[in-house]
Amino acid sequence: MAGPKERRTVMRNVASLSVLQAITYILPVVVIPYLFRVIGPEKFGLISFAQAFVQYFMILTDYGFSISATKQISLHRHHHEKVSAVFSSVMTVKLALAFLSFLALGAIVYFVPKFRNDWMVYVFSFGAVLGNTLFPVWFFQGTEKMKHIADLNIIGGFIFALSIFIFVKGPKDYLMVPLINSCVFLITGVAGLYIVSRKFGVVFRFPWYEHLRQQLKAGWDILSPS
Repeated sequence: MAGPKERRTVMRNVASLSVLQAITYILPVVVIPYLFRVIGPEKFGLISFAQAFVQYFMILTDYGFSISATKQISLHRHHHEKVSAVFSSVMTVKLALAFLSFLALGAIVYFVPKFRNDWMVYVFSFGAVLGNTLFPVWFFQGTEKMKHIADLNIIGGFIFALSIFIFVKGPKDYLMVPLINSCVFLITGVAGLYIVSRKFGVVFRFPWYEHLRQQLKAGWDILSPS
């Protein structure tokens, strides 16, 4: 049976994620109508398509680590060296996948005219992929510190909304939308890494090949359980 400390942890996590969920619903209700009116339906549709398109790269860079790495961190969270090894291996793989994703995006933008005509929108949107790659949500889930996830995402959401209202004033400012979105993702990603380093004392060390192979296999097992 869970003790008082465990119950408090669960309640804090539930409260943090509940607030995050509420903010996630409220902010789009305020921002989306404003954007649609200010930049127009054509540019709004283009940006929405670009953001949906880069979601595929986010799925690729996640690579099942939201489950496999979360489990490993949870199992070894009291063993500092093991946690650092898992963190270093997972981040290395995720960054390599992000680099491959950017190459793939570059090829698509270069060879497909529909994408090439609006290449800046897709390149600016890709920053969200890198920010999402850096943000160690799986680490916070594994250590049961979801408050950090909620805090950073809530702050990021307000920064995004405020920046949109300040910098996007007309159709000519449409490129600011993916740029602001990517900057917010990058800021929260870097802030998440800072917390992992400062609060948890995790040190990044370039991992051995065997550790990388283990993480690749663990993530692949999640993606293809058969």
